[in-house]
Amino acid sequence: MRAFDPDHWLPVCPARELAPGERRVVAGPDEDILIVNADGVILAVADQCSHQALPLHEGLLDGDLLTCPYHNAQFCLRSGEALSPPAYEPIACYDIALHDDHIYVSPSPR
Repeated sequence: MRAFDPDHWLPVCPARELAPGERRVVAGPDEDILIVNADGVILAVADQCSHQALPLHEGLLDGDLLTCPYHNAQFCLRSGEALSPPAYEPIACYDIALHDDHIYVSPSPR
């Protein structure tokens, strides 16, 4: 198993600073990345609705379901799947790493 190399990940915040229901936005190389604590599970997706490329970070969060604050499209944060119109395309998902009690996100979608 390879050792964790923080130079290949984007730092988010100490894990204790992201309580359930909270979120952070990190600037990625190609797009902003939304990191969410969904009831104790840290998930990361593109902070951009696939409907009109508007930011998602202020949307309503219900577990791992995020609703776009502009047109009410819903997305599963685990899979990126668009669950309701007007969005039909998924959003990108990113891997998360926990190292030394700090949250990191991959700079590239999976």
